[in-house]
Formats: sequence, structure tokens, C-alpha cells
Amino acid sequence: SFWLLSTCVLYQIAERRPNCLSFLTAVLGVTLSFSIVAVVPYDVWYALNSQYGDSHEGTRADEEENQTHAVLRRSWAAIYWTTTVLCYLLCPVLTEFEASGDFTTGARLRTSLRRNVIYYVVYIVVSAALLIWLIVSGEVTGSLESWCIAASNAWGLLVLTVLMGFGLVGVPRHLWRLADPKEQLRRLYVSAVTKDELRLSRLFELQDAIDQVRGEFQMPVSWDDDSITPALRYTKQQAFKTLQQTLERCQLIHRELTHGRRHVELPPLSNTATSSAGGTPSQAERGGAASSGVAAGDDAADAARVECLPSRRSFTVSSSVSGRGGPAARLRRLAALHTTLKVAALEARRSVSRWDSHVQRCMFFEDLEGQHFKAAAELLSVRPSSGLFSGCCAHARSLCCHCWRRCLGFWLRTLRARALRLLSYCCGLLSAVIVLGQLTMFRERREYSMSVLAYVFREDRGPWATQALCVIPLTYMTYTAYFSIFRLRVPGWYGLYGNHNTDMGSLLWCSSTLARLAAPLCYHFLLLIRVRGTTFQQFMGKMNVVPVLGESFNDFFPMIIVLLCVFNLLNIYSRIVRCLTLGTIDFEIATGGGGEDPLAEGRQLIERERRRRAEESSLELPARERLAIPLAAPAG
Repeated sequence: SFWLLSTCVLYQIAERRPNCLSFLTAVLGVTLSFSIVAVVPYDVWYALNSQYGDSHEGTRADEEENQTHAVLRRSWAAIYWTTTVLCYLLCPVLTEFEASGDFTTGARLRTSLRRNVIYYVVYIVVSAALLIWLIVSGEVTGSLESWCIAASNAWGLLVLTVLMGFGLVGVPRHLWRLADPKEQLRRLYVSAVTKDELRLSRLFELQDAIDQVRGEFQMPVSWDDDSITPALRYTKQQAFKTLQQTLERCQLIHRELTHGRRHVELPPLSNTATSSAGGTPSQAERGGAASSGVAAGDDAADAARVECLPSRRSFTVSSSVSGRGGPAARLRRLAALHTTLKVAALEARRSVSRWDSHVQRCMFFEDLEGQHFKAAAELLSVRPSSGLFSGCCAHARSLCCHCWRRCLGFWLRTLRARALRLLSYCCGLLSAVIVLGQLTMFRERREYSMSVLAYVFREDRGPWATQALCVIPLTYMTYTAYFSIFRLRVPGWYGLYGNHNTDMGSLLWCSSTLARLAAPLCYHFLLLIRVRGTTFQQFMGKMNVVPVLGESFNDFFPMIIVLLCVFNLLNIYSRIVRCLTLGTIDFEIATGGGGEDPLAEGRQLIERERRRRAEESSLELPARERLAIPLAAPAG
């Protein structure tokens, strides 16, 4: 069931026609992460039932209990090591494979391995230095398996401490602010200026990358040189063919992102390559400059702003491959240009997707503030396709959509604000319970523990009640951690974007991150509720013999969460994170642009977008689903 649910969700956000291996790997990572979280409540009940439940007599009952214990133990080992191989080997290789600009499968794989070897060498050197230091000090204990578990858990716990320090305060605060449309609009208007500037900057960079590739196509190509082997000639032809396909797709993407309010017929992806593999620009490539420079009304204003905006990042190919050189040097230059073009197109699609989502939120809260609940319900409703109401069930479908909109209107008018504030109180109470438990994790005696969760799980309350009591705090802890992940703003990192705008690199990174954090999060939860004897603790407990990173690290280090929560309450947490990371990492907050009045400027931007979308709706233009164009054909 987790596999099917993960597949359906990821398919809705992944780019169309994804790499099958990369997509299945991402689905497996998400499935494993939620499988770990889902099995822990049963493991908790099984341990409590073994300790406090009715004693089982008879050889058959003992055999069944031992068999269940063995199955759980083998399951945890299989899930954990599969997750480890997936996160530390397969996902990094596939992520770099997707980002590579080479033109054959073998070349892309070699580039991916070469980039990952650098990180693996760093890991090995650091581990070897630590091992030598421990050998000299005479503190080497435990097996290789114990050290691997301890290192992975320490990394996960470090990340979880930072994330939960933000999420335990951020989730209740976020829910409370959602209930106030006026406050939300103020923050959204201010951040709209920054998001719009970023969108225009990324479009400028994409146009710059397209111009560089056009210039490369204008350089003379010689296919009759005797020094070129047949294999190299074939590779060079494939390189020009693939680069031309990517160029045509990127031109269409740029045209749609800049003037996406118009209808542009997109050719089938299988027909984008020209019949000649010789690198001569196609008709779409030759006409791209003219078509991408035509705009009217608000589109012309956007185009002018893109042209005038200075580039924030250089997309020029490095000097080592910028010269003409021989055939091999030109292949390297083509690969570098291909990588540049793919990165520029991905960044442009991400920035426009974030901008569209931001505009949608602003329009929704404007309707709420103006008490236009019907319009707000229309924004939340899924708009049917043109052929939805055809056929014998047209009346039933229309009636269902009408009832759904009426229910949404009632929710927005009467229940939404009250429900969000009530949920904010409940989440704040859960956060307080978790933070209090962090303060006494190092105490061995449960009688004087400040952890409310420890008292809840002092006895077996039956299979359903025990698992339900376990699911609530564990789910909340998981949500606070993952809530913080998707609030991070890290330049060049990945994210999830709707409407089939999430590239496979982003999908692999997100699934890998979720899977890496699942096991440390569940082990920390078991220490927090002080339930002993679970099979997951027995498996993870192998790291307790490891010095520094073992039992003491798990007991004392999470107490830092309390300090981070205090910083977050005082609104200095994000400032500290920016200082410690030299401004490269920040949690998403509303920041204004360079204008004198970013609030008024942001309001004008949203008003312009609302007018533009109203014109689109009146002209019955197609939705922006056509933006989801894969950036590269299958290599090879």
C-alpha cells in the first residue's frame, strides 16, 4: 500500500516521461522511509505486550513469539541496509547521472561516478583519521556494522536536531498565522518582490544559455577529418543531435515561461530531432529568437524586465573547454554547454513554479480577506478538463462538483479559522510535551521523568490503543522534521514542485533525505518514550558500544533542541542559522526586495497577475501543464 501511494503521489509531481530507474528508486526511498515509521508502533506494542501482557504458557506460544521476534529483527535489518545502500550509493549516482550533460549512457555514468568519488574519498579520509586517533587512544570497540550504524545515526540526529528545533515551534506558529488572512497577505506581498526578481533572473540566465548554444551551432563542423575515428564521428553526431533536441525543448520552455499565457502548439517530443545529425540548426532553432522576443501588454513588460535584468550567475563555459581544439575538446565543450543548458532550464522552471504557487496563495488569501468565499473555493477546486462533462454521467459529475464547492465554501466561511487555531493549540501542546521529554532523556529512573510520553507507555493498553497513542506523537515528530526540510532555502538544492515540474534529481534528493532521517527519528522517539525491548532498539543498539557516537550521544545531544526552540520563539533562530552558514542556508521567511516599499510593490505584482489570469480565463487558454517538457532525450 505504501508503494502504491508513493507511486501515485510522485507521479503527479515528477516530470513527464521520467527515467524509469530513477523514478522507481525515488519511489523505493519514500516507501522505505514511511515503512520504518509505520512499523515502529507495532514494535512498541509487541515489546509492551511481552513485558506487561498476559504470560503465555506452552511451547507453541513460545515458538510463535520467537518466530515473530525473528521476523521483526530480519525485517529491520533488511529495511535498514536497503535504505543505506539506496541513500549512500544508488541515489547519489543517479542524481549526478541525471545532472550530467554527456551524450551517451556510459559517459554520463562515468561522470556521475567521478563526481561521487570525490565525496567518498573525503568520507574515507575522515573516517580513517578518526579510526587512527581512536586506535592510538585505545578506545576502539565494536564491529564495523556498529560503527556504520553509529555514523549514520549521528548524522541523522544532527540534522533532526536542527530541523525539529525549527519545526516544533514553526508548525504551531504556521497554523496560527494561516487563520489570519491579513497577516498572511502582508508577508506574501513582501516576499512576492523577491520571488518575481528571482523568476526574471532565471529566465535571463536561460536565454543566455540558449544564446551560447546557438553560437556553438554557428561554428564550422568538419566531418571528413582523417584523424576522427568512426566511433568518435558517431559520438560527435549524437552529441549535436542531442544538444539540438535539448535546445529546441529549452526554447519552447523559455517561450512558455515568458509568454505562457498564449497557446503554442508543441511538437511531439519524439519528432523534435531533425533528420540530419550534423548540427545544422533546425527551423525551430532559427526562429526561436524571433518567437521568444514577441510579447504584448504585460508579457512585453516581463520581456523588457528580463532583458534589462543583470545576470546573477555566469553560465559561460570554462576556459579549459572554450577553445576550438580538436574533436575531443569540442565534445567536452558540447557536454559542458549541454549541462549548462539543462541546469538553466531546470532553475527557470523551478522559479516560475514557485512564483505561480505564490501568486495562487496570494489570490486565495485576498479572496478570504474580502470574504469572497465562492471565489476562494473555486481556487481550491480542481478544474475539470474540457471533456469531463461529456457522456451519460455528465449531470452526476456536475452535481458532485457543485456539492464539493458548496462544502468548500462552508468550510472557508465558518470552520477554517476556528479549526486552524484549535489545531495550532494541539500542536503547541504536543511540542511542549516533546520538548519536556528531551530535558530528561539522560535520566535512568522513569519515576522522576518529566516526559509525559514515558508515563503513557508504562504499560500495555491493548494493540489498538497502544499503537494509536504511538502514532500520534511519532507522526507529529515526523511532520515537524519534514516541514522544516521543505522550508529550507539552500542555493542550488532541490525541492518539490507541482504540475509535473519536479525533475528527477530533485525527486531523488528528497526521497534520499526522507529515507536517511527515518531510522534516527524513530530511534530517538523510542528513547523519548522509554520503551525497552523493541526489536528496532536491539538492532540500532549495536552502536551503543561505539565511543562518542554511541549511547551518550543519543541521550545528551537532543537536549540542544530545547535551546533551539527557545531561539525560535525569540525569532533569532533563522538569524543564527544564516550566520553559522555564512548566509548559504536559511529557513524560508518573508524577505523584501530592494524597493522602497516592497509591500506596495508586491501588491501591484499580484494585482497584475490577477488581471492577466482573468484575461486567460476569458480567452479559455490552456493551463500551464504544457510546461512539463523533459530536458533531454534518453542517452545512447
